[in-house]
Order: sequence, then structure tokens, then C-alpha cells
Amino acid sequence: MKMLYYGKTDTGIVRKENQDAFGVNSAKDFFVVCDGMGGGAAGDFASKCAVEVILKSFENMDSSDIQSVVGKRFANISSELLRPAAAIMLANRMLNNLTLKYPKLAGMGTTVAAAKFEKETGLLHIYHTGDSRVYRIRGGIIELLTKDHSKVNELIREGKMREDEIKTAELQSMITRALGTCPTVKVDYRAVIVKPGDHYIMCSDGLNSEIDDFAIKGIVDIHRGNLNAIANELIMAVNNAGGRDNTTVIALKSEDDKSSFSVPKYYVQSVITVGDEDSSQSSIEDKILSRFAKFFEINVPKAAKEVNVFTNPVVVAFIAVAVVLGGIFIYSKLNKKPEKEFHELTGTMSGLYLDIRTPNSERIDLILSTDDKISRLEILKEIVKDKDSLYTVPLKNVHVLIEEKIGHNKFIGLSDLSPLVIKLPKGDYKMTLTYPDYKILTNNYYLASSIDISLELSDALAIRTVIMLPERAGE
Repeated sequence: MKMLYYGKTDTGIVRKENQDAFGVNSAKDFFVVCDGMGGGAAGDFASKCAVEVILKSFENMDSSDIQSVVGKRFANISSELLRPAAAIMLANRMLNNLTLKYPKLAGMGTTVAAAKFEKETGLLHIYHTGDSRVYRIRGGIIELLTKDHSKVNELIREGKMREDEIKTAELQSMITRALGTCPTVKVDYRAVIVKPGDHYIMCSDGLNSEIDDFAIKGIVDIHRGNLNAIANELIMAVNNAGGRDNTTVIALKSEDDKSSFSVPKYYVQSVITVGDEDSSQSSIEDKILSRFAKFFEINVPKAAKEVNVFTNPVVVAFIAVAVVLGGIFIYSKLNKKPEKEFHELTGTMSGLYLDIRTPNSERIDLILSTDDKISRLEILKEIVKDKDSLYTVPLKNVHVLIEEKIGHNKFIGLSDLSPLVIKLPKGDYKMTLTYPDYKILTNNYYLASSIDISLELSDALAIRTVIMLPERAGE
């Protein structure tokens, strides 16, 4: 058999930048879809960087590299089957290293769905992390071959949410796995038998968040065999439904080319999880990436490399002294003008440094152990009054969504140990923070999922500290 393909990515109707990316190694029948996150250039860079590292690592790793990356636990599995998983793990390491080197990229990450067709066995090997998907359409039936690594999916598996509630769930966009957000990553792998005439759809969540599986199957059935039409029609359907996210589709179709192949008697049909490297593996990954650097074409965003000298305390102090002395000199020479004619410099930027924190474990225990509501309120007041004290600690991996109330400006990212740098136009916004079983502590000491914020022009971004509490602390 042979595998035909056609890929396309689209920005959508609402967003201004495309944070999706895809790549193909046609000679090896290897396909990759990535959906970036982190806001602006960071999300766009994360997905493109991941695709670059995955494809180039896939091409250049030898068997010893693969076994070193995936670890001894999988020594009984052919290194060729684990080649894409190892490439994905290297991409995770690269992204995470870049966030450490360039703090302005903090919070960036990307999902990935990859597939490798093996002509000799007629198997499609599938690898994924996050909520990008792989579907199969066979005999008029559509089947999802991946399981989203998302908070919503966890709640469904635990019986705490029904599938018909997904569209209205506040946690819909919160994923539990992604490349780049942590030093290590887990990759799910499985294999399926391919039959002639099978169609496979690889996609970012921009597709399935706007149209359902039945609509996807319908478009594939209508344009059966015309992969160009399938990909274009799927994206058109998404945009007609609102196009609120970027959408990427790789449409695949298997054809019988009369060549012989033999499906192995034993293959990895059930899902296995590769990853969570130990420190020795991480060190080896860095060495491999260093060796492969000559193959990569990675252009870190210019904005991430810029060093703002005005954040240096020494520079700020020097400028302040110079301004004061200059002001005294000018005032002494031009004392004829009344003071009221001096004007403040007009601000040129708007946004904030978002610092998301939560009470430390000692304070959490104190809140939960206090039955008296008045006493509990006093503890909360103390925490809010001195947010940056030893009473609180940074809360990492909170999903941040900031949407303009009138307009389409938006920021999406993940919190980290240091404040998130968020630059948005002046205006009124709604900020939604999502973290499992946590809520925002408002100024009125209530727990909420969202709060309103206003951004004004200023000379520098101000730190905005937000406290989140376990939901049970508000009971």
C-alpha cells in the first residue's frame, strides 16, 4: 500500500496570528501536526520549532540515540517504532531549554500529533501529546484514534462530566500535557492496521472544537479520495461555524499499490506511554540536541532576545538621578514658567506582569481547618493585604485567557514561577484563570473563575498579583 496526503493550516476568523504548524517527511511517510500556545509570537514559535526539531531529529537519530532518549524500560521494543517518540521528546527538551534561556518565552508550549505509515507491515504508528487528534474514517464510520490529554477528558473518565457538557465547560481548553512546559514529557503510542481506502484526519483542536465528528465524517464521505477538497472543506466548515481558533488538517488516504506487506503477528495495538525521563536521559538529550544543532533552522523571535535595560535597577537608579539633577538645573535656569506648565510623559504601552499565587501549604491548612467564617475571612484579608509575602507561593501551569470585552484582542498562556509578560492594547478585558479545583479570590473575598481588568497606557508594565484558592477553601 501507499499513503497519499494533503495538508493545510488556516488562521481562522477571529485570531490575528496562526499558532499551528505541520510538517511532512514524504519519503518516510511521517506526518506531524502541532498546536502552539503561549500568546503571540511565543505560541507561533513553539509549534514551528517543535515541527522543525521533530522532523530533523527523526531523520538524523541512530538506534543508540533513540534508546538513550526513551530509556531502558522500552528496550524490548524496536527502536524504529520509538523513533518518532524520541524525536518528540527531544523537541520538548529544546522548547523547555529555550524558555529558560529566554524568559520572555516562559509559558509557551505546543501539542503534537504524529503518524508514521510503515509500508512493509501496513501499520500506522500514532504518537501524541495534548489535544491534537487523529481520526480514522472506514466504511462510513469515524473513530477517534487518540485520547485528548485534557482536564475535561480526565473528568469524563472519572464520571464527573458528561460528553454533552464539553462545549460549555470552562476547562475545555485546558490541557494536561504539552511540549515545552516541563523538562520532561509523556508521549502516547499505539499502532493500527491500515486497509485500502482508509481515510485518516490529523488535526489541531481548532477543527473538533467547532464541528463535531459527524460533520467531519460527512465531508470525508462527500469528497472521498480528493484529499485537497477534504482539507479545504473541513477548514471552510470550521470558519463558517465561527473560526475562533487556528485550524490545521492533514488528510491521509491509503491506496492499494499491489505491493506485498505482512502485518506482524504482534504489534502495539494498545496504548503505551513513553517518557518522563530521568536526569541522565535529560543530560543525554541535551548532548544530542547540541550535536544536531547544525541541522536545525530555529529563529527565536526578536522580541524574546531583547534585553530591557530599564529593568536593571542600576540603570533605573542612574536615570532617576540624572532626571532629578537635570530637572533642578532646568528649573534654576527657566524659573520664569509656573510649575503647572510641566507635564508628565505620556505612557506608550499597556499590559501587565501577571503574577498568579496561592497561599502556602501552612496557610491553606489553616484556612481549611477554620470552621468560623469570620476567622477564615480575617485570614484571607491578611493574605490579600500582603500578597507577595511568605504567606503565598507562585502557582505554575495555570491556564490564562484574557479577552477584550469589545474587540478581538486576546492572550492565552500558562503561568510560571515568574510573572507572565502580557502586552495588550488599552481597553477593558475579562481574565479567566483555570487550574484544577482552584478559583480566583476576588477583592470581595468570593471565589470566581473570571475577573474584569482594565489596561491603561503607562511607561512600564505593572505587576498584577492574583490569588487563587482551592475551591473547598471557599465552602
